[in-house]
Amino acid sequence: MGLLIFRIFLGIFSGAGIIGFVTVLLGRGSRNIGALVCLFFCFLLLLYAFFAPKVNKKIRAIWHQGGAGKHLLQGLCVVLVLLVLCIIAESILMAIYSHKKAPASSRPPVVIVLGCMARNGKPSTLLQSRIDTAYDYLVSHPECPCIVSGGQGPDETISEAECMYQELVKKGIEPSRIYIEGNSKTTRQNLKYSKELMEKENLGDTAVIVTNGWHEFRAYLIAKDLGLSCGTEGAPTPWWLFPANYTRELMAIVYQILF
Repeated sequence: MGLLIFRIFLGIFSGAGIIGFVTVLLGRGSRNIGALVCLFFCFLLLLYAFFAPKVNKKIRAIWHQGGAGKHLLQGLCVVLVLLVLCIIAESILMAIYSHKKAPASSRPPVVIVLGCMARNGKPSTLLQSRIDTAYDYLVSHPECPCIVSGGQGPDETISEAECMYQELVKKGIEPSRIYIEGNSKTTRQNLKYSKELMEKENLGDTAVIVTNGWHEFRAYLIAKDLGLSCGTEGAPTPWWLFPANYTRELMAIVYQILF
């Protein structure tokens, strides 16, 4: 009876997850590898919910039989434990580096807003959250200049930087405070080109990077690698977009550390 209730709950959970991630992918709210991984994981859970008795019986048979099959199961268990430990460690680091204050400097920090998808010249949900967070910071710190950073993708009508510039100006930020970096395609390029723009315009030597909370740690790692002294300011992420982006970011952090 307990297994049946668990299977029903798991089936409902995984089915809802599949619908949710397919909706996110079709809506282009978070079309990335994280959404695909989450979708695949939900499919596996749904299959297990339907065939749990047979799967459990097969696993027990392989375990009791011993040999290579048992060693394979043991190896999978080790991999799963390491994966869980990796997720926990990365999550702790994400929390530690959230809202990190910029180092002290004789000049105010430059607010660097990292780009995200702009659809039909309008900010996506994630980009809008970064714009709103940057606006709040700029209003609270009127002495800070701002760099909006993000190029134009093949399915975008204007660059992400231009979109952010337009939205910030609409909200009341003085155009003279905003510098446009519209050539970057990746987070590393965002920060590299923004750092070069800071040096070219003599804007100072410290920055506050505005991005979504799950992205702060990796952005900080890249900035440090580029020699950019900075803090971070995290923008909120709607709950329905969080799992896909969080999963993608976990994978990106591992790649960043290893390569």
